[in-house]
Amino acid sequence: MAETSKTSLFLSLFIRFSITCLHDSYLFLEGYEYEFIGRIVELVSIKINHAPLPVADYPVGLESRLLEVTKLLDVESDDGVYMIGIHGIGGIGKTTLAIAVYNLIACHFDEKEINLASVEQGASIIQHRLQRKKVLLILDDVDKHEQLQAIVGRPCWFGPGSRVIITTRDKQLLASHGVKRTYEVKLLNENNALQLLTWKSFKTEKVDPSYKEVLNDVVIYASGLPLALEVIGSNLFGKSIEEWKSAIKQYKRIPSIQILEILKVSFDALEEEQKNVFLDIACCFNRYALTEVIDILRTHYGDCMKYHIGVLVEKSLIKKFSWYGRLPRVTMHDLIEDMGKEIVRQESPKEPEKRSRLWLLEDIIQVLEDNKELHEAGNTVFCLPRDRIPEWFDQQSRGPSISF
Repeated sequence: MAETSKTSLFLSLFIRFSITCLHDSYLFLEGYEYEFIGRIVELVSIKINHAPLPVADYPVGLESRLLEVTKLLDVESDDGVYMIGIHGIGGIGKTTLAIAVYNLIACHFDEKEINLASVEQGASIIQHRLQRKKVLLILDDVDKHEQLQAIVGRPCWFGPGSRVIITTRDKQLLASHGVKRTYEVKLLNENNALQLLTWKSFKTEKVDPSYKEVLNDVVIYASGLPLALEVIGSNLFGKSIEEWKSAIKQYKRIPSIQILEILKVSFDALEEEQKNVFLDIACCFNRYALTEVIDILRTHYGDCMKYHIGVLVEKSLIKKFSWYGRLPRVTMHDLIEDMGKEIVRQESPKEPEKRSRLWLLEDIIQVLEDNKELHEAGNTVFCLPRDRIPEWFDQQSRGPSISF
């Protein structure tokens, strides 16, 4: 959600009326998922004579998410006011899911659209005009606690049976506002990712078998992120196999700005030291053991490391992952790692020695062989396993400006 002092806040408030949805719209219908979603929307639209909001051209993987969130909403119950939080990394489909939920359950509410000049005006309208009414309020991409406090300060602001849906990248925002019903949007599995990419790239489910390899390469690169699949698929529509291969190499070398700008929103919301911790992990310590990361970075950031790690987890930038009883590891999505590395690369695109962190062996060797003066801030970090450091490293890298 944009800064409230600069951008008008638009809220859709949906007030219940007597007509109820067809219960069979919840049932599974045969065919592709995008067709299933379309049939549900059509049923709802006919029932309430309401034009549905556009969801997505091919809402692959949406059905199971939609059913899970509708269970949390329990729209048939008028017992109290429910607040539901939908959270996850940028580009994963939180807004798409919220719109799809609206299209499915709007038949329980009478639509009202109100243009508000500010959060303060919104709070006043909600408290004075909607206190006794059953409403559906959707707040999309919330990034500040003050926004929640002003618009949905207390459940008593709404009538019984009201529902509030909040989408955010920051799980802590939901917890601090007392939102107990939450849903984390997961990455697409391999089959759904391939189906979405195929539809975006070819507008059909039938593809020339010769494209199988490049399609799989993109699926692996996107790692289940719908945003990446849609952007790359659209950009490569109508392209030859050789153009696909060339584009994939380019994406791996320099990620798409269109993708990175959306992912970077979470990074921009961090405090300065948390940004540095994130960049250290992205460039040097992704998939390292959590205890090792904390121990190494404690020398730079003191005893605040556990807090910083917690903030990065809450903002969906990293995860603490463990399996089969092993020690937890710090992991992040491949494209979020690429985003961090691109931020550092942009510090000096042409002169690696002026960057704050170096992780490519060829860059490190080139800088040391040329005896170039390192990062002006005096704190260039070399990110390489010790067994890959050249034997002459110690002789070439004397001075306080290098750490590894």
